[in-house]
Amino acid sequence: MTISASGAPGPQTLSRKVMTSLWILLAASVCSLLLVKLVQLSFYFDGGIYAGVARNMAEGVGSAWSPYFSQTLFPVFAEHPPFMMWVESLGFMVFGDTIAVEKSFSLLTFAVAGVLLLKMWMRLHDGDVVMQRAAPIALFMVLIAGRMKWGFANGMLENQLIIFTLSAVLLIVTAYDRRLGVSSLSRISLIACAGLAISLAVFTKGPVGLFPLATPAIYWFCFRRPSFAAVVLDSLILVAIVVLLFLVLWSFDASREATQRYLAAQLLPSLAGDRGNFGGGLSAVRNLIGVNGYSFAITALVLVVFRRWDMAVPDAVLRKKRMQSAAFLLLVGCSASFPILASPRVTNFYFNPSLPYFSTGFCVLCAPVLLGGLSRLGERWQNRLWIASSVVLAASVVIVGLNFGRMGGDKQVIENASAIAEAVCGASKTACRETVSACGKVWEDWPLHTYLQRYYKVSMAPEPSAAIKYLVADESCQLDSTYADTGVKLFPYRLLQH
Repeated sequence: MTISASGAPGPQTLSRKVMTSLWILLAASVCSLLLVKLVQLSFYFDGGIYAGVARNMAEGVGSAWSPYFSQTLFPVFAEHPPFMMWVESLGFMVFGDTIAVEKSFSLLTFAVAGVLLLKMWMRLHDGDVVMQRAAPIALFMVLIAGRMKWGFANGMLENQLIIFTLSAVLLIVTAYDRRLGVSSLSRISLIACAGLAISLAVFTKGPVGLFPLATPAIYWFCFRRPSFAAVVLDSLILVAIVVLLFLVLWSFDASREATQRYLAAQLLPSLAGDRGNFGGGLSAVRNLIGVNGYSFAITALVLVVFRRWDMAVPDAVLRKKRMQSAAFLLLVGCSASFPILASPRVTNFYFNPSLPYFSTGFCVLCAPVLLGGLSRLGERWQNRLWIASSVVLAASVVIVGLNFGRMGGDKQVIENASAIAEAVCGASKTACRETVSACGKVWEDWPLHTYLQRYYKVSMAPEPSAAIKYLVADESCQLDSTYADTGVKLFPYRLLQH
């Protein structure tokens, strides 16, 4: 038993029942915060577009280097590198055109990211029983941070980006863990694998995936190991692998043209502010602070509430190691955020790849204090905590079941897309590849674009055309007498035809 300076039980005395309760509460949080949205039909339109591109790719419409979304919107999708869509297309190749593919793919990325984060937490705190027992608290703090759960519920590119960047950081941490007695050859092999993971992160969402390149220097700064010469060598190896793989892709015509399209259509205009100068500067800093608000608030609350008990760590070496781990995680989070802060175009979910590091860094500061408080619970309160957590989990599972297959927040848009497809496609509703015209603000209804193409393979043209029979119009449209109302119920639009 570990006893604090005051003679009270320490966090190492935490009972098995309390530990089980923490894991149960984490499972309940996953159900109520993530799965309840993931089992609904609604999907944020970015994720729906990626799924539509992947489905088309699987069916031979478009290719990995020339992705296709619809005849009129992104006939060549150059908004992002194609790697995640190619990976997702494998699911459509195996299981066919079903919404279960993108939903399962998003859930799979969440599970893999969770396992990687758990392994990194355990590796950083190898030999520290208290911090290893805090793993469910660390995972919970990541889950609730910013728009993390929203990203995994909506199939965002950041999900796969998180997997590859976490893999790279974990490989570097493993290579530098002196407890493992890693040889120089093994260290270099792990660093080379980290370089490959960084490259795959770049192929997923561009230069924002490069931030693990700073991890060796950050690790040395915090832990003063390995030698500075080894860190320089390893950093050069990481850069060399990324550059080499880029040059290999650049040597092929198809991949070079795809890269040039991405640079011209997305990356360079975004950096120049030509694609919308919003969310940058001080607004980006406020976003960064906001997405870490829950983690900071939990840490501050725990320290204020429980600090009245003496939770000091008597082992100065252990205390130093924890502070080093916290500093390492927070600095890696900063390295993931700074490139985004430099952009004039920033949205809060862009910071998702940094949140695993910020949240776990804050957790290092507060978890021992929280576990110390929980270790003081008597048998009766331990039983109550276990019962309460079990009830919460059961209720969360029921809520997930009740939401399975519901339309969710995009109910009206999904119903509109279904009604349009039924009128336009008839019996071939699920695969007609027809085109409808748009009038007024309908063209900018990106969710409608997404559901029409993803579910029914229907494209939407930006303006009325005599060559296109059907037209979706809003109240602002002034049309000639050649168009007649079909009587199909849409809200807030009308479906017209020649």
